[in-house]
Amino acid sequence: MIFCLTVDDVCLEGYSTEEDMHALLQFFRSEGILSTFFVVPRAERIRLQERPGYVELLKQALAQGHALGQHGLEHDRFETGIPPRMILDLPHESASRERLAKEQAAIEEGLAVPKLRERLCQGRQILEDALECKIGGFRAPCLSTCENFFTALSAEGFSYDSSMYLQEGGWDLLQGKALAPRPISRVDFDRSQHSSGIRSLPLTTEYTWYLRQTDFEATMALAQHDFDSCLRAGIPFVTLAHVSPLNQCEDGCGFDFYRQLIAYAHEATSAVGDELRLLNLDETYEVLFDEKELA
Repeated sequence: MIFCLTVDDVCLEGYSTEEDMHALLQFFRSEGILSTFFVVPRAERIRLQERPGYVELLKQALAQGHALGQHGLEHDRFETGIPPRMILDLPHESASRERLAKEQAAIEEGLAVPKLRERLCQGRQILEDALECKIGGFRAPCLSTCENFFTALSAEGFSYDSSMYLQEGGWDLLQGKALAPRPISRVDFDRSQHSSGIRSLPLTTEYTWYLRQTDFEATMALAQHDFDSCLRAGIPFVTLAHVSPLNQCEDGCGFDFYRQLIAYAHEATSAVGDELRLLNLDETYEVLFDEKELA
């Protein structure tokens, strides 16, 4: 059974600081966790090359066995598609809702395949030049996708995408809605695979967005439900977190959350005679797809 912890918004103002990134790397190292960091190539119009502190931290991450993926170009909400409704409904997305209402035709015009390919290529070149490594994975800002996006990803030669999601419950909790976990099955995983040929490694949901102690128990119950569902379905359990929101959970409960969740995952996997593997998404892609295609 594969468990993948992924982290978004690296380098993005308001959601990632160098101090929090450093603390996250220390936490992962102490717990033996390999993660995948999705990096914004040109945040606030500043290219990654102009952020030497982040470049050093990300090279450390690579040396420690973590994977790095691309997270859009500038993290514009509509760079690669239109965000799903559960994200647009979040309180801090009011400006995005207003923009979509006023500019939807122009937004959709900007999602032509050639324009998408140009953005993908620009962002990837920034990351590869700064980090001196190949970037094969992608996650769309705010999980914004469209048909042309997957076509463009495939045309640009990316190995996999991780923008599809299997569980809306995490965002329901953020909005104080009654929790009704969505069932997760192998069918959902298979449906996430796109006809363009790009491989999909879908995530479940966000569990630690400024998590509070009052929400800890319900959020843990959701995460355990999702892990058990993935275990039964024989698909990877891919979680979503954000650099500063995870660090800044109330009383450090975000780190405690993942300690407890990983311990639960070890026990649940062992109970069915399997072994838990904490892998990054690059490794997961190789296990699930490269080996099958070479067989």
